[in-house]
Amino acid sequence: MNDETKKIIDEIKYRRKILNLTQNELALKCGMPQSTIGRIENYSMNPSLDIITSIMKELDMTLSFNKKYMRIQGEELAFKTKKPVGIFVLTWRRVRDGIYSEEDKNTYLEVDKWFKENLPEPPFYGDNNDNPLGATTWFKTNNCNGMLEHIKPLLDLLDKYKVPYEIAYSDNPGKIIYEDDYQVGVIDYDKEEKYELLKMLSESEDDVKNGRLSSIENTFSDNRKKLG
Repeated sequence: MNDETKKIIDEIKYRRKILNLTQNELALKCGMPQSTIGRIENYSMNPSLDIITSIMKELDMTLSFNKKYMRIQGEELAFKTKKPVGIFVLTWRRVRDGIYSEEDKNTYLEVDKWFKENLPEPPFYGDNNDNPLGATTWFKTNNCNGMLEHIKPLLDLLDKYKVPYEIAYSDNPGKIIYEDDYQVGVIDYDKEEKYELLKMLSESEDDVKNGRLSSIENTFSDNRKKLG
């Protein structure tokens, strides 16, 4: 359990006491066992986002964050980055492997469609979705509550199929190479040089396509060698 989750739990516990509610009374309001509330409050249970929001709703609380960015990720590693995969890849793998039912597969496709239609597509994934820089995407916490409502069906599927995941928080997840109103794309700081070279190469190739050769044409082979 990370520090941000513990802070949220502390706020829940404080709010419950302010309202003079026992753990059992809060549990009845939330439709869950008293033992669940107890385990959450003593940090022995890492609650899902669904449980957290359910409890906070009964306490008339709004989910807020102390960190700038958040990422919902699994324990499985991505082939490219060797880091925990995000919620969409984590869910897609179950669809790909035929683990989800047809109904649950359609739920995933509907959520995926909504995000593609309503959020910008980060360009760093590349034309073939090969993500050459190994970038990861993080939501901005100051503008994520609406997105969390739409992503909740995917969290429900992960809970249903007992797929472990966590919500990670950070003020500095890495070198930001992409940003929009809702999310940032980041890479490890030790990949900055490769990022700058790829960026230069991309700009150079664009110049070639548009007939602006000048001295740029002499940089292609050198840059490609550096990129390995």
